[in-house]
Amino acid sequence: MNYSNSSDLFYNGTANKIANVLQAVNYETSLVYQVVFVLSGLVGLSLNMCFILVFMATSSLRTVMNQFLVSLALADSLNSVIAMIFLPFPTEEKAAWLCGLKGLIGCCSMMAQVMSILLVTFDRFISIVFPFNYTTWVTQRWVNFTISAAWLYTVIVGSFGGIQCLQAWYPGGKCVITEIVAAWYNTVYIIHYVGLFIIMAFAYGKIGSIILHHRRQIAAAVAPEQAASEDLKIQLKVTKDVFVVVCTSMFCLGLIPIHLMLYHVTNLPLPKMRLVRNFFMLSNCIFDPIIYFLRFKDFQSAFKSIVGRIVNPHQN
Repeated sequence: MNYSNSSDLFYNGTANKIANVLQAVNYETSLVYQVVFVLSGLVGLSLNMCFILVFMATSSLRTVMNQFLVSLALADSLNSVIAMIFLPFPTEEKAAWLCGLKGLIGCCSMMAQVMSILLVTFDRFISIVFPFNYTTWVTQRWVNFTISAAWLYTVIVGSFGGIQCLQAWYPGGKCVITEIVAAWYNTVYIIHYVGLFIIMAFAYGKIGSIILHHRRQIAAAVAPEQAASEDLKIQLKVTKDVFVVVCTSMFCLGLIPIHLMLYHVTNLPLPKMRLVRNFFMLSNCIFDPIIYFLRFKDFQSAFKSIVGRIVNPHQN
């Protein structure tokens, strides 16, 4: 294969495209950017792994809904790795496999968050709208299947970018995704994000109407217990907390499809917007586990218990 013309190799003759991409990532080589993103990525990874470890160490936390939140925490951890290793450093790679791995993880990380939020939304929708069918429909086997299928789908979609980076790499070249593959992946991601937004609007709109109806029942009831079952009250409380998590994620990730659309429409690198987009994407990885611990009392209790056993292992 002839590697003499890298712009032809990457963008089928559109030489200005690769120049735009490289111009867009020049700021990523600055020391301040590297330090901020490495430290922030480390914080995000540590917080999400702490959440996952508390879940694994506490049997009472292994509920269906929490398993979907763990899937989201894994996706956030993947994005934290991206922030620590791939975003802050130059795009040159010494080996084809490393370039391919960068493309694979980069493409998988964003899609994994979208799919995990979708699973959480479906779980909350069924638990509130179909409360009497929830335990029979959402079984452990179903949870295992949906989470596995979502991650398998994510890896399949991301593999297009990884395989392309692996094949297009050449010694001394830049590890970037071709314009054709980038346009395809960006379109797929935008469609998924917009679809998720519509599904969330419908699902949480329906849940919101049920919450309002529940409050009216409480106001009209002689005794609160006449309004609704205790189980429904618990599910509504959990759903409100989950709503805060998924809305925070959707807000922080919202700049990604906007930036991708503007980039392809204007044919400009938009480096400042790319910087803000990456900042919000990384902030989401930090905000999610903080919200878990602030709003979910069970996680707070489990975390304090684990820390107490570590500090004082002889305490009963």
